Amino acid sequence: MDKEDIVKEIGFTVDAALIMRLGYELVGKAETAVSELIKNAYDADARTVKVKFVDTDKVGKGSIYICDDGLGMTYKQLRDGFMRISSNDKIVNPVSPRFHRSRAGRKGIGRFATQRLGNELIIITQTKDSDKAIKLTLDWNKYKPGMEINSIKFPIEYIEKNKVEGTDLIINGNKDIWNKAAVSRVKRYIVDLFQPDYLSEKKEGENTFDYYFSLISNGEITTIESINNQLSEKALAIFEGEILKDHTARIEVKSEILDVCENPTLINDDGNPILFNYLDNVKFKVYYFIYNRLSYYRDEISAQDLKEIYKLSKTASGIRLYRNGFRVLPYGEVTNDWTNLNHRWSNEEYVVNLPLSTRNVFGYVEVEDKDGKYFEETSSREGLIENEPFKQLSDFINRAISACRRRLAGTANIFHKNESEKDINKTKDITESNPEAIFSMREKIDNLYHYYENFEKYYSSQSSDDEKNKYEKSFSDIKDILNSIKEEIDEIEMLRVLAGIGLSIGEFTHEIKQYKPAINGCIASLSRILTSSESREDLYALKKECDKLFSYTKFFDVSISQNTDRILRPINIADVIDTFDNMIKENKEANGIDIEIIFNDYDLVTIPMHESEWTSILVNLYTNSRKAILRAKVKGRIGITCGIEGSNIYVKFQDNGDGIPSENKDKIFNAFFTTSTPASYNASDNEQLSGTGLGLKIVKDIILSYKGIIKLEEPDTKYKTCFKILIPKN
Repeated sequence: MDKEDIVKEIGFTVDAALIMRLGYELVGKAETAVSELIKNAYDADARTVKVKFVDTDKVGKGSIYICDDGLGMTYKQLRDGFMRISSNDKIVNPVSPRFHRSRAGRKGIGRFATQRLGNELIIITQTKDSDKAIKLTLDWNKYKPGMEINSIKFPIEYIEKNKVEGTDLIINGNKDIWNKAAVSRVKRYIVDLFQPDYLSEKKEGENTFDYYFSLISNGEITTIESINNQLSEKALAIFEGEILKDHTARIEVKSEILDVCENPTLINDDGNPILFNYLDNVKFKVYYFIYNRLSYYRDEISAQDLKEIYKLSKTASGIRLYRNGFRVLPYGEVTNDWTNLNHRWSNEEYVVNLPLSTRNVFGYVEVEDKDGKYFEETSSREGLIENEPFKQLSDFINRAISACRRRLAGTANIFHKNESEKDINKTKDITESNPEAIFSMREKIDNLYHYYENFEKYYSSQSSDDEKNKYEKSFSDIKDILNSIKEEIDEIEMLRVLAGIGLSIGEFTHEIKQYKPAINGCIASLSRILTSSESREDLYALKKECDKLFSYTKFFDVSISQNTDRILRPINIADVIDTFDNMIKENKEANGIDIEIIFNDYDLVTIPMHESEWTSILVNLYTNSRKAILRAKVKGRIGITCGIEGSNIYVKFQDNGDGIPSENKDKIFNAFFTTSTPASYNASDNEQLSGTGLGLKIVKDIILSYKGIIKLEEPDTKYKTCFKILIPKN
C-alpha cells in the first residue's frame, strides 16, 4: 500500500479554470457586469463614479475605466476582501462606514464582473490615511485548467497617489463592443439600478451618489446623457400601495382629472383583508398612461408629449423591482412581465376605456429585506430565486394594480367631461406605428363633439343675448345627443366582448356534454370494484361534484338553445324561478344558503322575452347575494317573492348579507362599478369574471329594454338588501 493510501484526511482543491467560468456564469450580461462595479463604488461610500469607454469599438482592444472617490482599500482590505473569493465582508458589515448605506452586494462575487468585461484588470487604490497608492495588475488568462488556483500570484506595486482616496479599475482587452448605443444602454441600466424615488424616508448619504458616462473614440469625447421623463407630472393617474406590518395591503389612486372610487384595503369576498404572510416593508408606485385618449389629460400635456411617452414605453415601460434600494434585473424590462399584467388583461378587454398592460405603466416596487430572509438573488445576479415569497409579491402587485385600475373604471364613461377645453386635433390616435390611423367611431364622435364645442363658443361670443336664448335649447339637445351616442358606443364595445364570451361558453357546453356518459360509466364501474367504505365515500363525493358540474352545463346548454331561434315568448316567472332554484341546488347547499320562494299571485306571465335573460338576471342577483352573505359571516338566507302590481309583475330578491353602503346605492348599476377585489391572475375563469362590475349593469339593461324597472327597496325585517324588479305583464 502506498503512503498516499493511508492518509486519513482530505479536502477540496480548486482548479484555476474556475475563475474563467465565474466571470460568465456568475455575471451573465456585460451591462450587469458594469452595474456590479458601480455597486462596489456605492458600497465604498463614493460620492461620484466616472465610467469611460476608450476606443472600445472592437473586441480585444480599448479600455474601460471605472473611477470612484470612495474610501479606497488598504493592503489588508485588498487581500482579505477583493482577492478572497466569496468574501463574507458585506455580510459581517451590512452597512457602509461613512454614509451607512445598505450594502448592495452580498455574495462577494462582484469582482468577477471585471473578468467578464476584459482580459486584464489594473487596480489602483488609496485610502485617505495612506502615503502611497496600491497598484495590482491581474492577468485573467493565467487561470488555466490543471493549475491550482492559489498557485497563481500577481505582484503588488506601491506608487504615488493620484487622488486623496478612492479606487480606479482599468479593464483592458475588452470582450464586448462598446459603441454609443451600447454605452447608452448600460447608462440606462445604471440609472435604473438605484431606486429613483424612495417611498420610504431617505437615509443620510443616499442622496450623494452621482455617476458619469463617456465614450472616447480617437480622442473625441461623447458624454452620455440621461433622459428626464417627468412621468410624475404627466401621468393620467398614479397608483400607490404598501404591505403593512400586519401583512394587510393598502392602495391609493391619485388623479387630478379622473374621479376615483376609494376603497383602500384589499379584501376578500368574505370581507376580510387579504393577508400576504411573507410580505412586509413592500411599497409600490406606478404611473399610468393611455396613449390614444389625449382628451383625458390635463392641458399641461401635449400631443407631442404623449407621443414621446409612447415611444419611451417601447424601451422603458413596466414595473421595476428594487431590493434594498437597488434594481433587480430583469424585472420590469419591456420583455419581462413578472407581475403577469399582460396575461391578465389580455382576457379583460371589455373595460374599453382603461387598457392596461406593461406598456401602459412606468413604476417600481420597493422591497426591504436586509437579511435576505425572503428575497435572495440568484448566483448570476439575474433575478431573484422565485420562491413562495416572490410569487406572493407578484400576486400582490397584480391584484393591487388591478384594484387601482378598477377604482377608475367606475368613472370611465365620464372621462370626456373636460373635452370641451381641448383642442380638436388632440383626439388622434398618436401611436407611432400608425400616426395617420383612420379614426374609430369613438374618435369620430370625439371630433364631432369638439367641433360642436368650438362652434358653441364662437357663436356665444358673436351673438346677441336674444339669439343666445333662442338657440340655447338647440345647443343643449345637440350635446345630449352626442353624449348618448358616446354611451351607446361604450355599450356596443362591451356587448361585442360579451358576445365572444357567449360563443366560448356555447362551445364549452357542447364539448363537455360528450364526456358525461363516459364519466358516469367509469364511476359505475368503480362502484362495483371498490369495497372499502372510505373509497366508496370518495367515489360518492366525486359523483356529487360531477353532477354539480353537469347541472351547470345543462343550464348553459338550455339557455343557449333558447336564444338560437331569437324568438321572444311570454315567460312564466314561476316556472323560471323553480328552474333556477333547481339549477343552483348544489351551490346553495355547499354555501349553506336557504332560499325561501313565495308566489303571491297566479298567472305571473310577462310580455314576450328571452327566457335566458331571466336566468342571467337571477344568477347575477344570486351571485351578489352569496358574496354579501360570505362577507357578513352569517347563516345565508335569500328570499324571492313574486306577484302582480298594477300592470306589472314584480320580483323581490332579498338577502341577509352585509348590505349596500348608502354612498354606493347610486353607483351600483354603473358599468364596471364593483367593491370586489380582483382575483389572482392565475385564478379560474369564473373567479376572474366575478366582481367585474358588469353584472348589475347587464341586469338593468335587460330590464330597461322591456320598459321595466329595477330599484333598491327597503328590505323586510330579516333581510339587509332588497332588489325589486317590475316587468310589464302579458
